[in-house]
Amino acid sequence: MARKKIAPPPKYFPDTFYAYYDIETKQLLSVTNQKITLYKDFLEIDFATYEKLVTGKEKFSDYLLGLVDEGDNTSLQLVALKETAPRFKNTMLDIIKEQPVTTPELLVEWHESNKVWNFFLSIDGQNRFKHKTDHEKLLFFVILETDYNFLVRTIVVDKQELCTNTCVGVAFEQALELDISKINIATTLVFRSKQLRIANDNN
Repeated sequence: MARKKIAPPPKYFPDTFYAYYDIETKQLLSVTNQKITLYKDFLEIDFATYEKLVTGKEKFSDYLLGLVDEGDNTSLQLVALKETAPRFKNTMLDIIKEQPVTTPELLVEWHESNKVWNFFLSIDGQNRFKHKTDHEKLLFFVILETDYNFLVRTIVVDKQELCTNTCVGVAFEQALELDISKINIATTLVFRSKQLRIANDNN
């Protein structure tokens, strides 16, 4: 009589998935289906997000950690940039201000006449970012001066391009960008120092 084969136990699929992040920069570092000790700070994510990230369908740079308004309270969540970004409370972002900074690592120029944002990275900044594999895309957010939760547009600058060129220019897309008094520009917490410069043909 043939012996019955013992069926292997059913494959275990965990119910909980984790996104680990840097507490200072709020950058996504890893996603796992079990807790690990390599990183300290994490939050739970759904399977759909986990699957897209581990299969390469989406990149870590496609997401941003931020405080999301949920009516009566806010919570730290991992949110895809392609989703409705105005839900963000910008406590996880730095406004790039106009006050002078001695040799800023990042200089952002709003050029009125050319209708363009110009991004400059210092030599020290270029050398530092060349070796950072977790920041392939650098994110900038144009927001309203009167409402930091209102996103005018997101600007994505390629790190490699910024590290190899003196300047990277990105043309205005929205009418609001034409009036710097009505907007601010912010970025994630990855730069050591930063400054906004307002320019036109007269300066």
